[in-house]
Amino acid sequence: MRKLCLLFIAFLFVARNDGLKKKSDANSFKFLDSLASDLDYFKLQKEFQHYKNQLSKSDSLYFKAILASSFNDPEKSNEAIEAFFKIQRENTKDSLTKKMLATQLTNHINQFQYAKAVKINEVLQLEYAELLDSNKMGDLKNTHKIWQALEEVPPQKVNISANGALPLSKDKARLSTLAINTGNTTTDFVFDTGANFSVIQRSVAKDLGMKLLPAQFDVDAATGLKVKSDLAIADTLKLGEIIFNNVVFLVFDDKDLSFPTIDYEIKGIIGFPVIKALNEIHLTQDSLYIPQSPIEYSFNNLAYDEFMPIVKTNYNGDELRFNFDTGAASTSLYSRFYNKYQSDIDTNHTKINFNAGGAGGHTSFEGYLLDNIKLSVGNSEVGLKEIQLHPHRIGNTDELHGNLGQDFIQQFDTMIISFKYASILFR
Repeated sequence: MRKLCLLFIAFLFVARNDGLKKKSDANSFKFLDSLASDLDYFKLQKEFQHYKNQLSKSDSLYFKAILASSFNDPEKSNEAIEAFFKIQRENTKDSLTKKMLATQLTNHINQFQYAKAVKINEVLQLEYAELLDSNKMGDLKNTHKIWQALEEVPPQKVNISANGALPLSKDKARLSTLAINTGNTTTDFVFDTGANFSVIQRSVAKDLGMKLLPAQFDVDAATGLKVKSDLAIADTLKLGEIIFNNVVFLVFDDKDLSFPTIDYEIKGIIGFPVIKALNEIHLTQDSLYIPQSPIEYSFNNLAYDEFMPIVKTNYNGDELRFNFDTGAASTSLYSRFYNKYQSDIDTNHTKINFNAGGAGGHTSFEGYLLDNIKLSVGNSEVGLKEIQLHPHRIGNTDELHGNLGQDFIQQFDTMIISFKYASILFR
């Protein structure tokens, strides 16, 4: 009987440990998934290495897919997603499979596979409606108009046949502009990493002979306002000797890119899908250099949420996440920054009224003006003065702490962005 008793005790011990392991697995997954939901891909990358042995195979593939997508490797992400769905039971519809489909949708968008994007979008709408809140469902319905309009458009392609050096100039609003060539016409467009898509005035798209695609979807402007947009396709677009094919532009009515109070208008914007395809860029005050063969960097301080670049930024020893926007004249701080440092801000600063302008018009808000804010990216630190803080959400800003603008960038001679190797550095 003693032997049976010992075996029983051993069984209880094993069962108890197994229960603890399951609890540990659940806690590890919950912690890592909260980082993914917060777009904190930098911390997720680090913590996943620590916790991955505590995860099931399907959960591990889940995070591998998210990380690969966020750090610009959609092919590797899709491989993990396919492996994930082989493990999951057929017809399983839960939050994990929803997230994997959403990640797959992002990968198709990043690869300009519009027809595949339409199918995944429709699956999410039709089969996962119960797991989607009204905002997510509204976003899917809105962006479905984009991918459906582009369904028969071939993927964007780029040919970089040699190293390229292109002049940059400043327009009236002090934004960097670049000469683009379509057909026999050369036009200056704003060069803007913060634009999720390239953008063009309706009249300019017609003048340049672009193919217009009616879509009438909503675009969230930086001011929080919504702007109606159609689409245009540039069959060929040249930046110096670099040739792009099948470039997609959002088409705004001319008034939405005009600012009569300062006698200024934006003819067009070269946005993130075009810029990222260059793989690596070196930006100075007056030039853009594109190496044909990118250098392999390992900073891993640049991630992506679809077409939105996120840069790892440090403030007072804290690791924060900022949108990265070469089209913004000034750095600004968002509600997440305010919530993190609210006590200090409320104690030492007084609210004032601001006016903000962007595509779609102007808006006003009540916020704070912070002085002498020291931010660093990598080993490069900058002290910034008179930075606007938005204490309440404006548009889709609640996951990030702020937006890095030209006032940060221009304090360095050169900014190098490696899209291919998810790294950014300043010299």
